[in-house]
Amino acid sequence: MDIKSEIKKVYDNRLLKTEKQAEEFEQALTILCEYGDVSIVKDLILAFDDNTEDHEVMFSLVHSIERLYKSKVEEGLKLIATSVPAVISYGREWIEILHYRILNHPHVRSIYAKVLESIDIQTRNIIKDLLVDIKQEDPELFGKSVDEVLDNYLRTYYKNFDWL
Repeated sequence: MDIKSEIKKVYDNRLLKTEKQAEEFEQALTILCEYGDVSIVKDLILAFDDNTEDHEVMFSLVHSIERLYKSKVEEGLKLIATSVPAVISYGREWIEILHYRILNHPHVRSIYAKVLESIDIQTRNIIKDLLVDIKQEDPELFGKSVDEVLDNYLRTYYKNFDWL
C-alpha cells in the first residue's frame, strides 16, 4: 500500500466538488484509517479547506483524525497542534471544529493543555488566539474548557519568571 498516494488523494480531492472527488476522498480516508498510523495526522490536517463543497464528507476527515490518534492521544494532539499554523489561513473553520471536539472531552483537553507546553511559542500563540475566539463565540459552552487550557498555557508561559 502506498500511503503517500492515499494522502495525496485526500488532499487533491479536498474541495469535494464532484461525486467522484467525494468517493476518492472517502476511499483514501478508509485506507488510511485502516493503516492506523498516527504519524499521518499532520498530513491529513493539511486537507482541511473552508472552501469544500461537501461538509458531511469533510466531517469524515475530522472523525478519521480522531480515530487515528485515539490510541496515541498525546502524539496525535501534538501533530494537530504543530499543524495549525500551516492550515489556519485556509482551513480555520475545520481547525475550529477539531478544537471544539478536543475541548468537549476532559481527558483529551487535559492532554492538549500539556501538549501546548512542548510546542514553539509562535504556534502556541496561534492556538491561544484560536481558543480565545472559540470562547468568545460561545462562552457558555466553551468558556470553562478554554480557560482550563489557557490557564495551563499561562502557567507554562510565566514559569520562567522568578518574580511571579
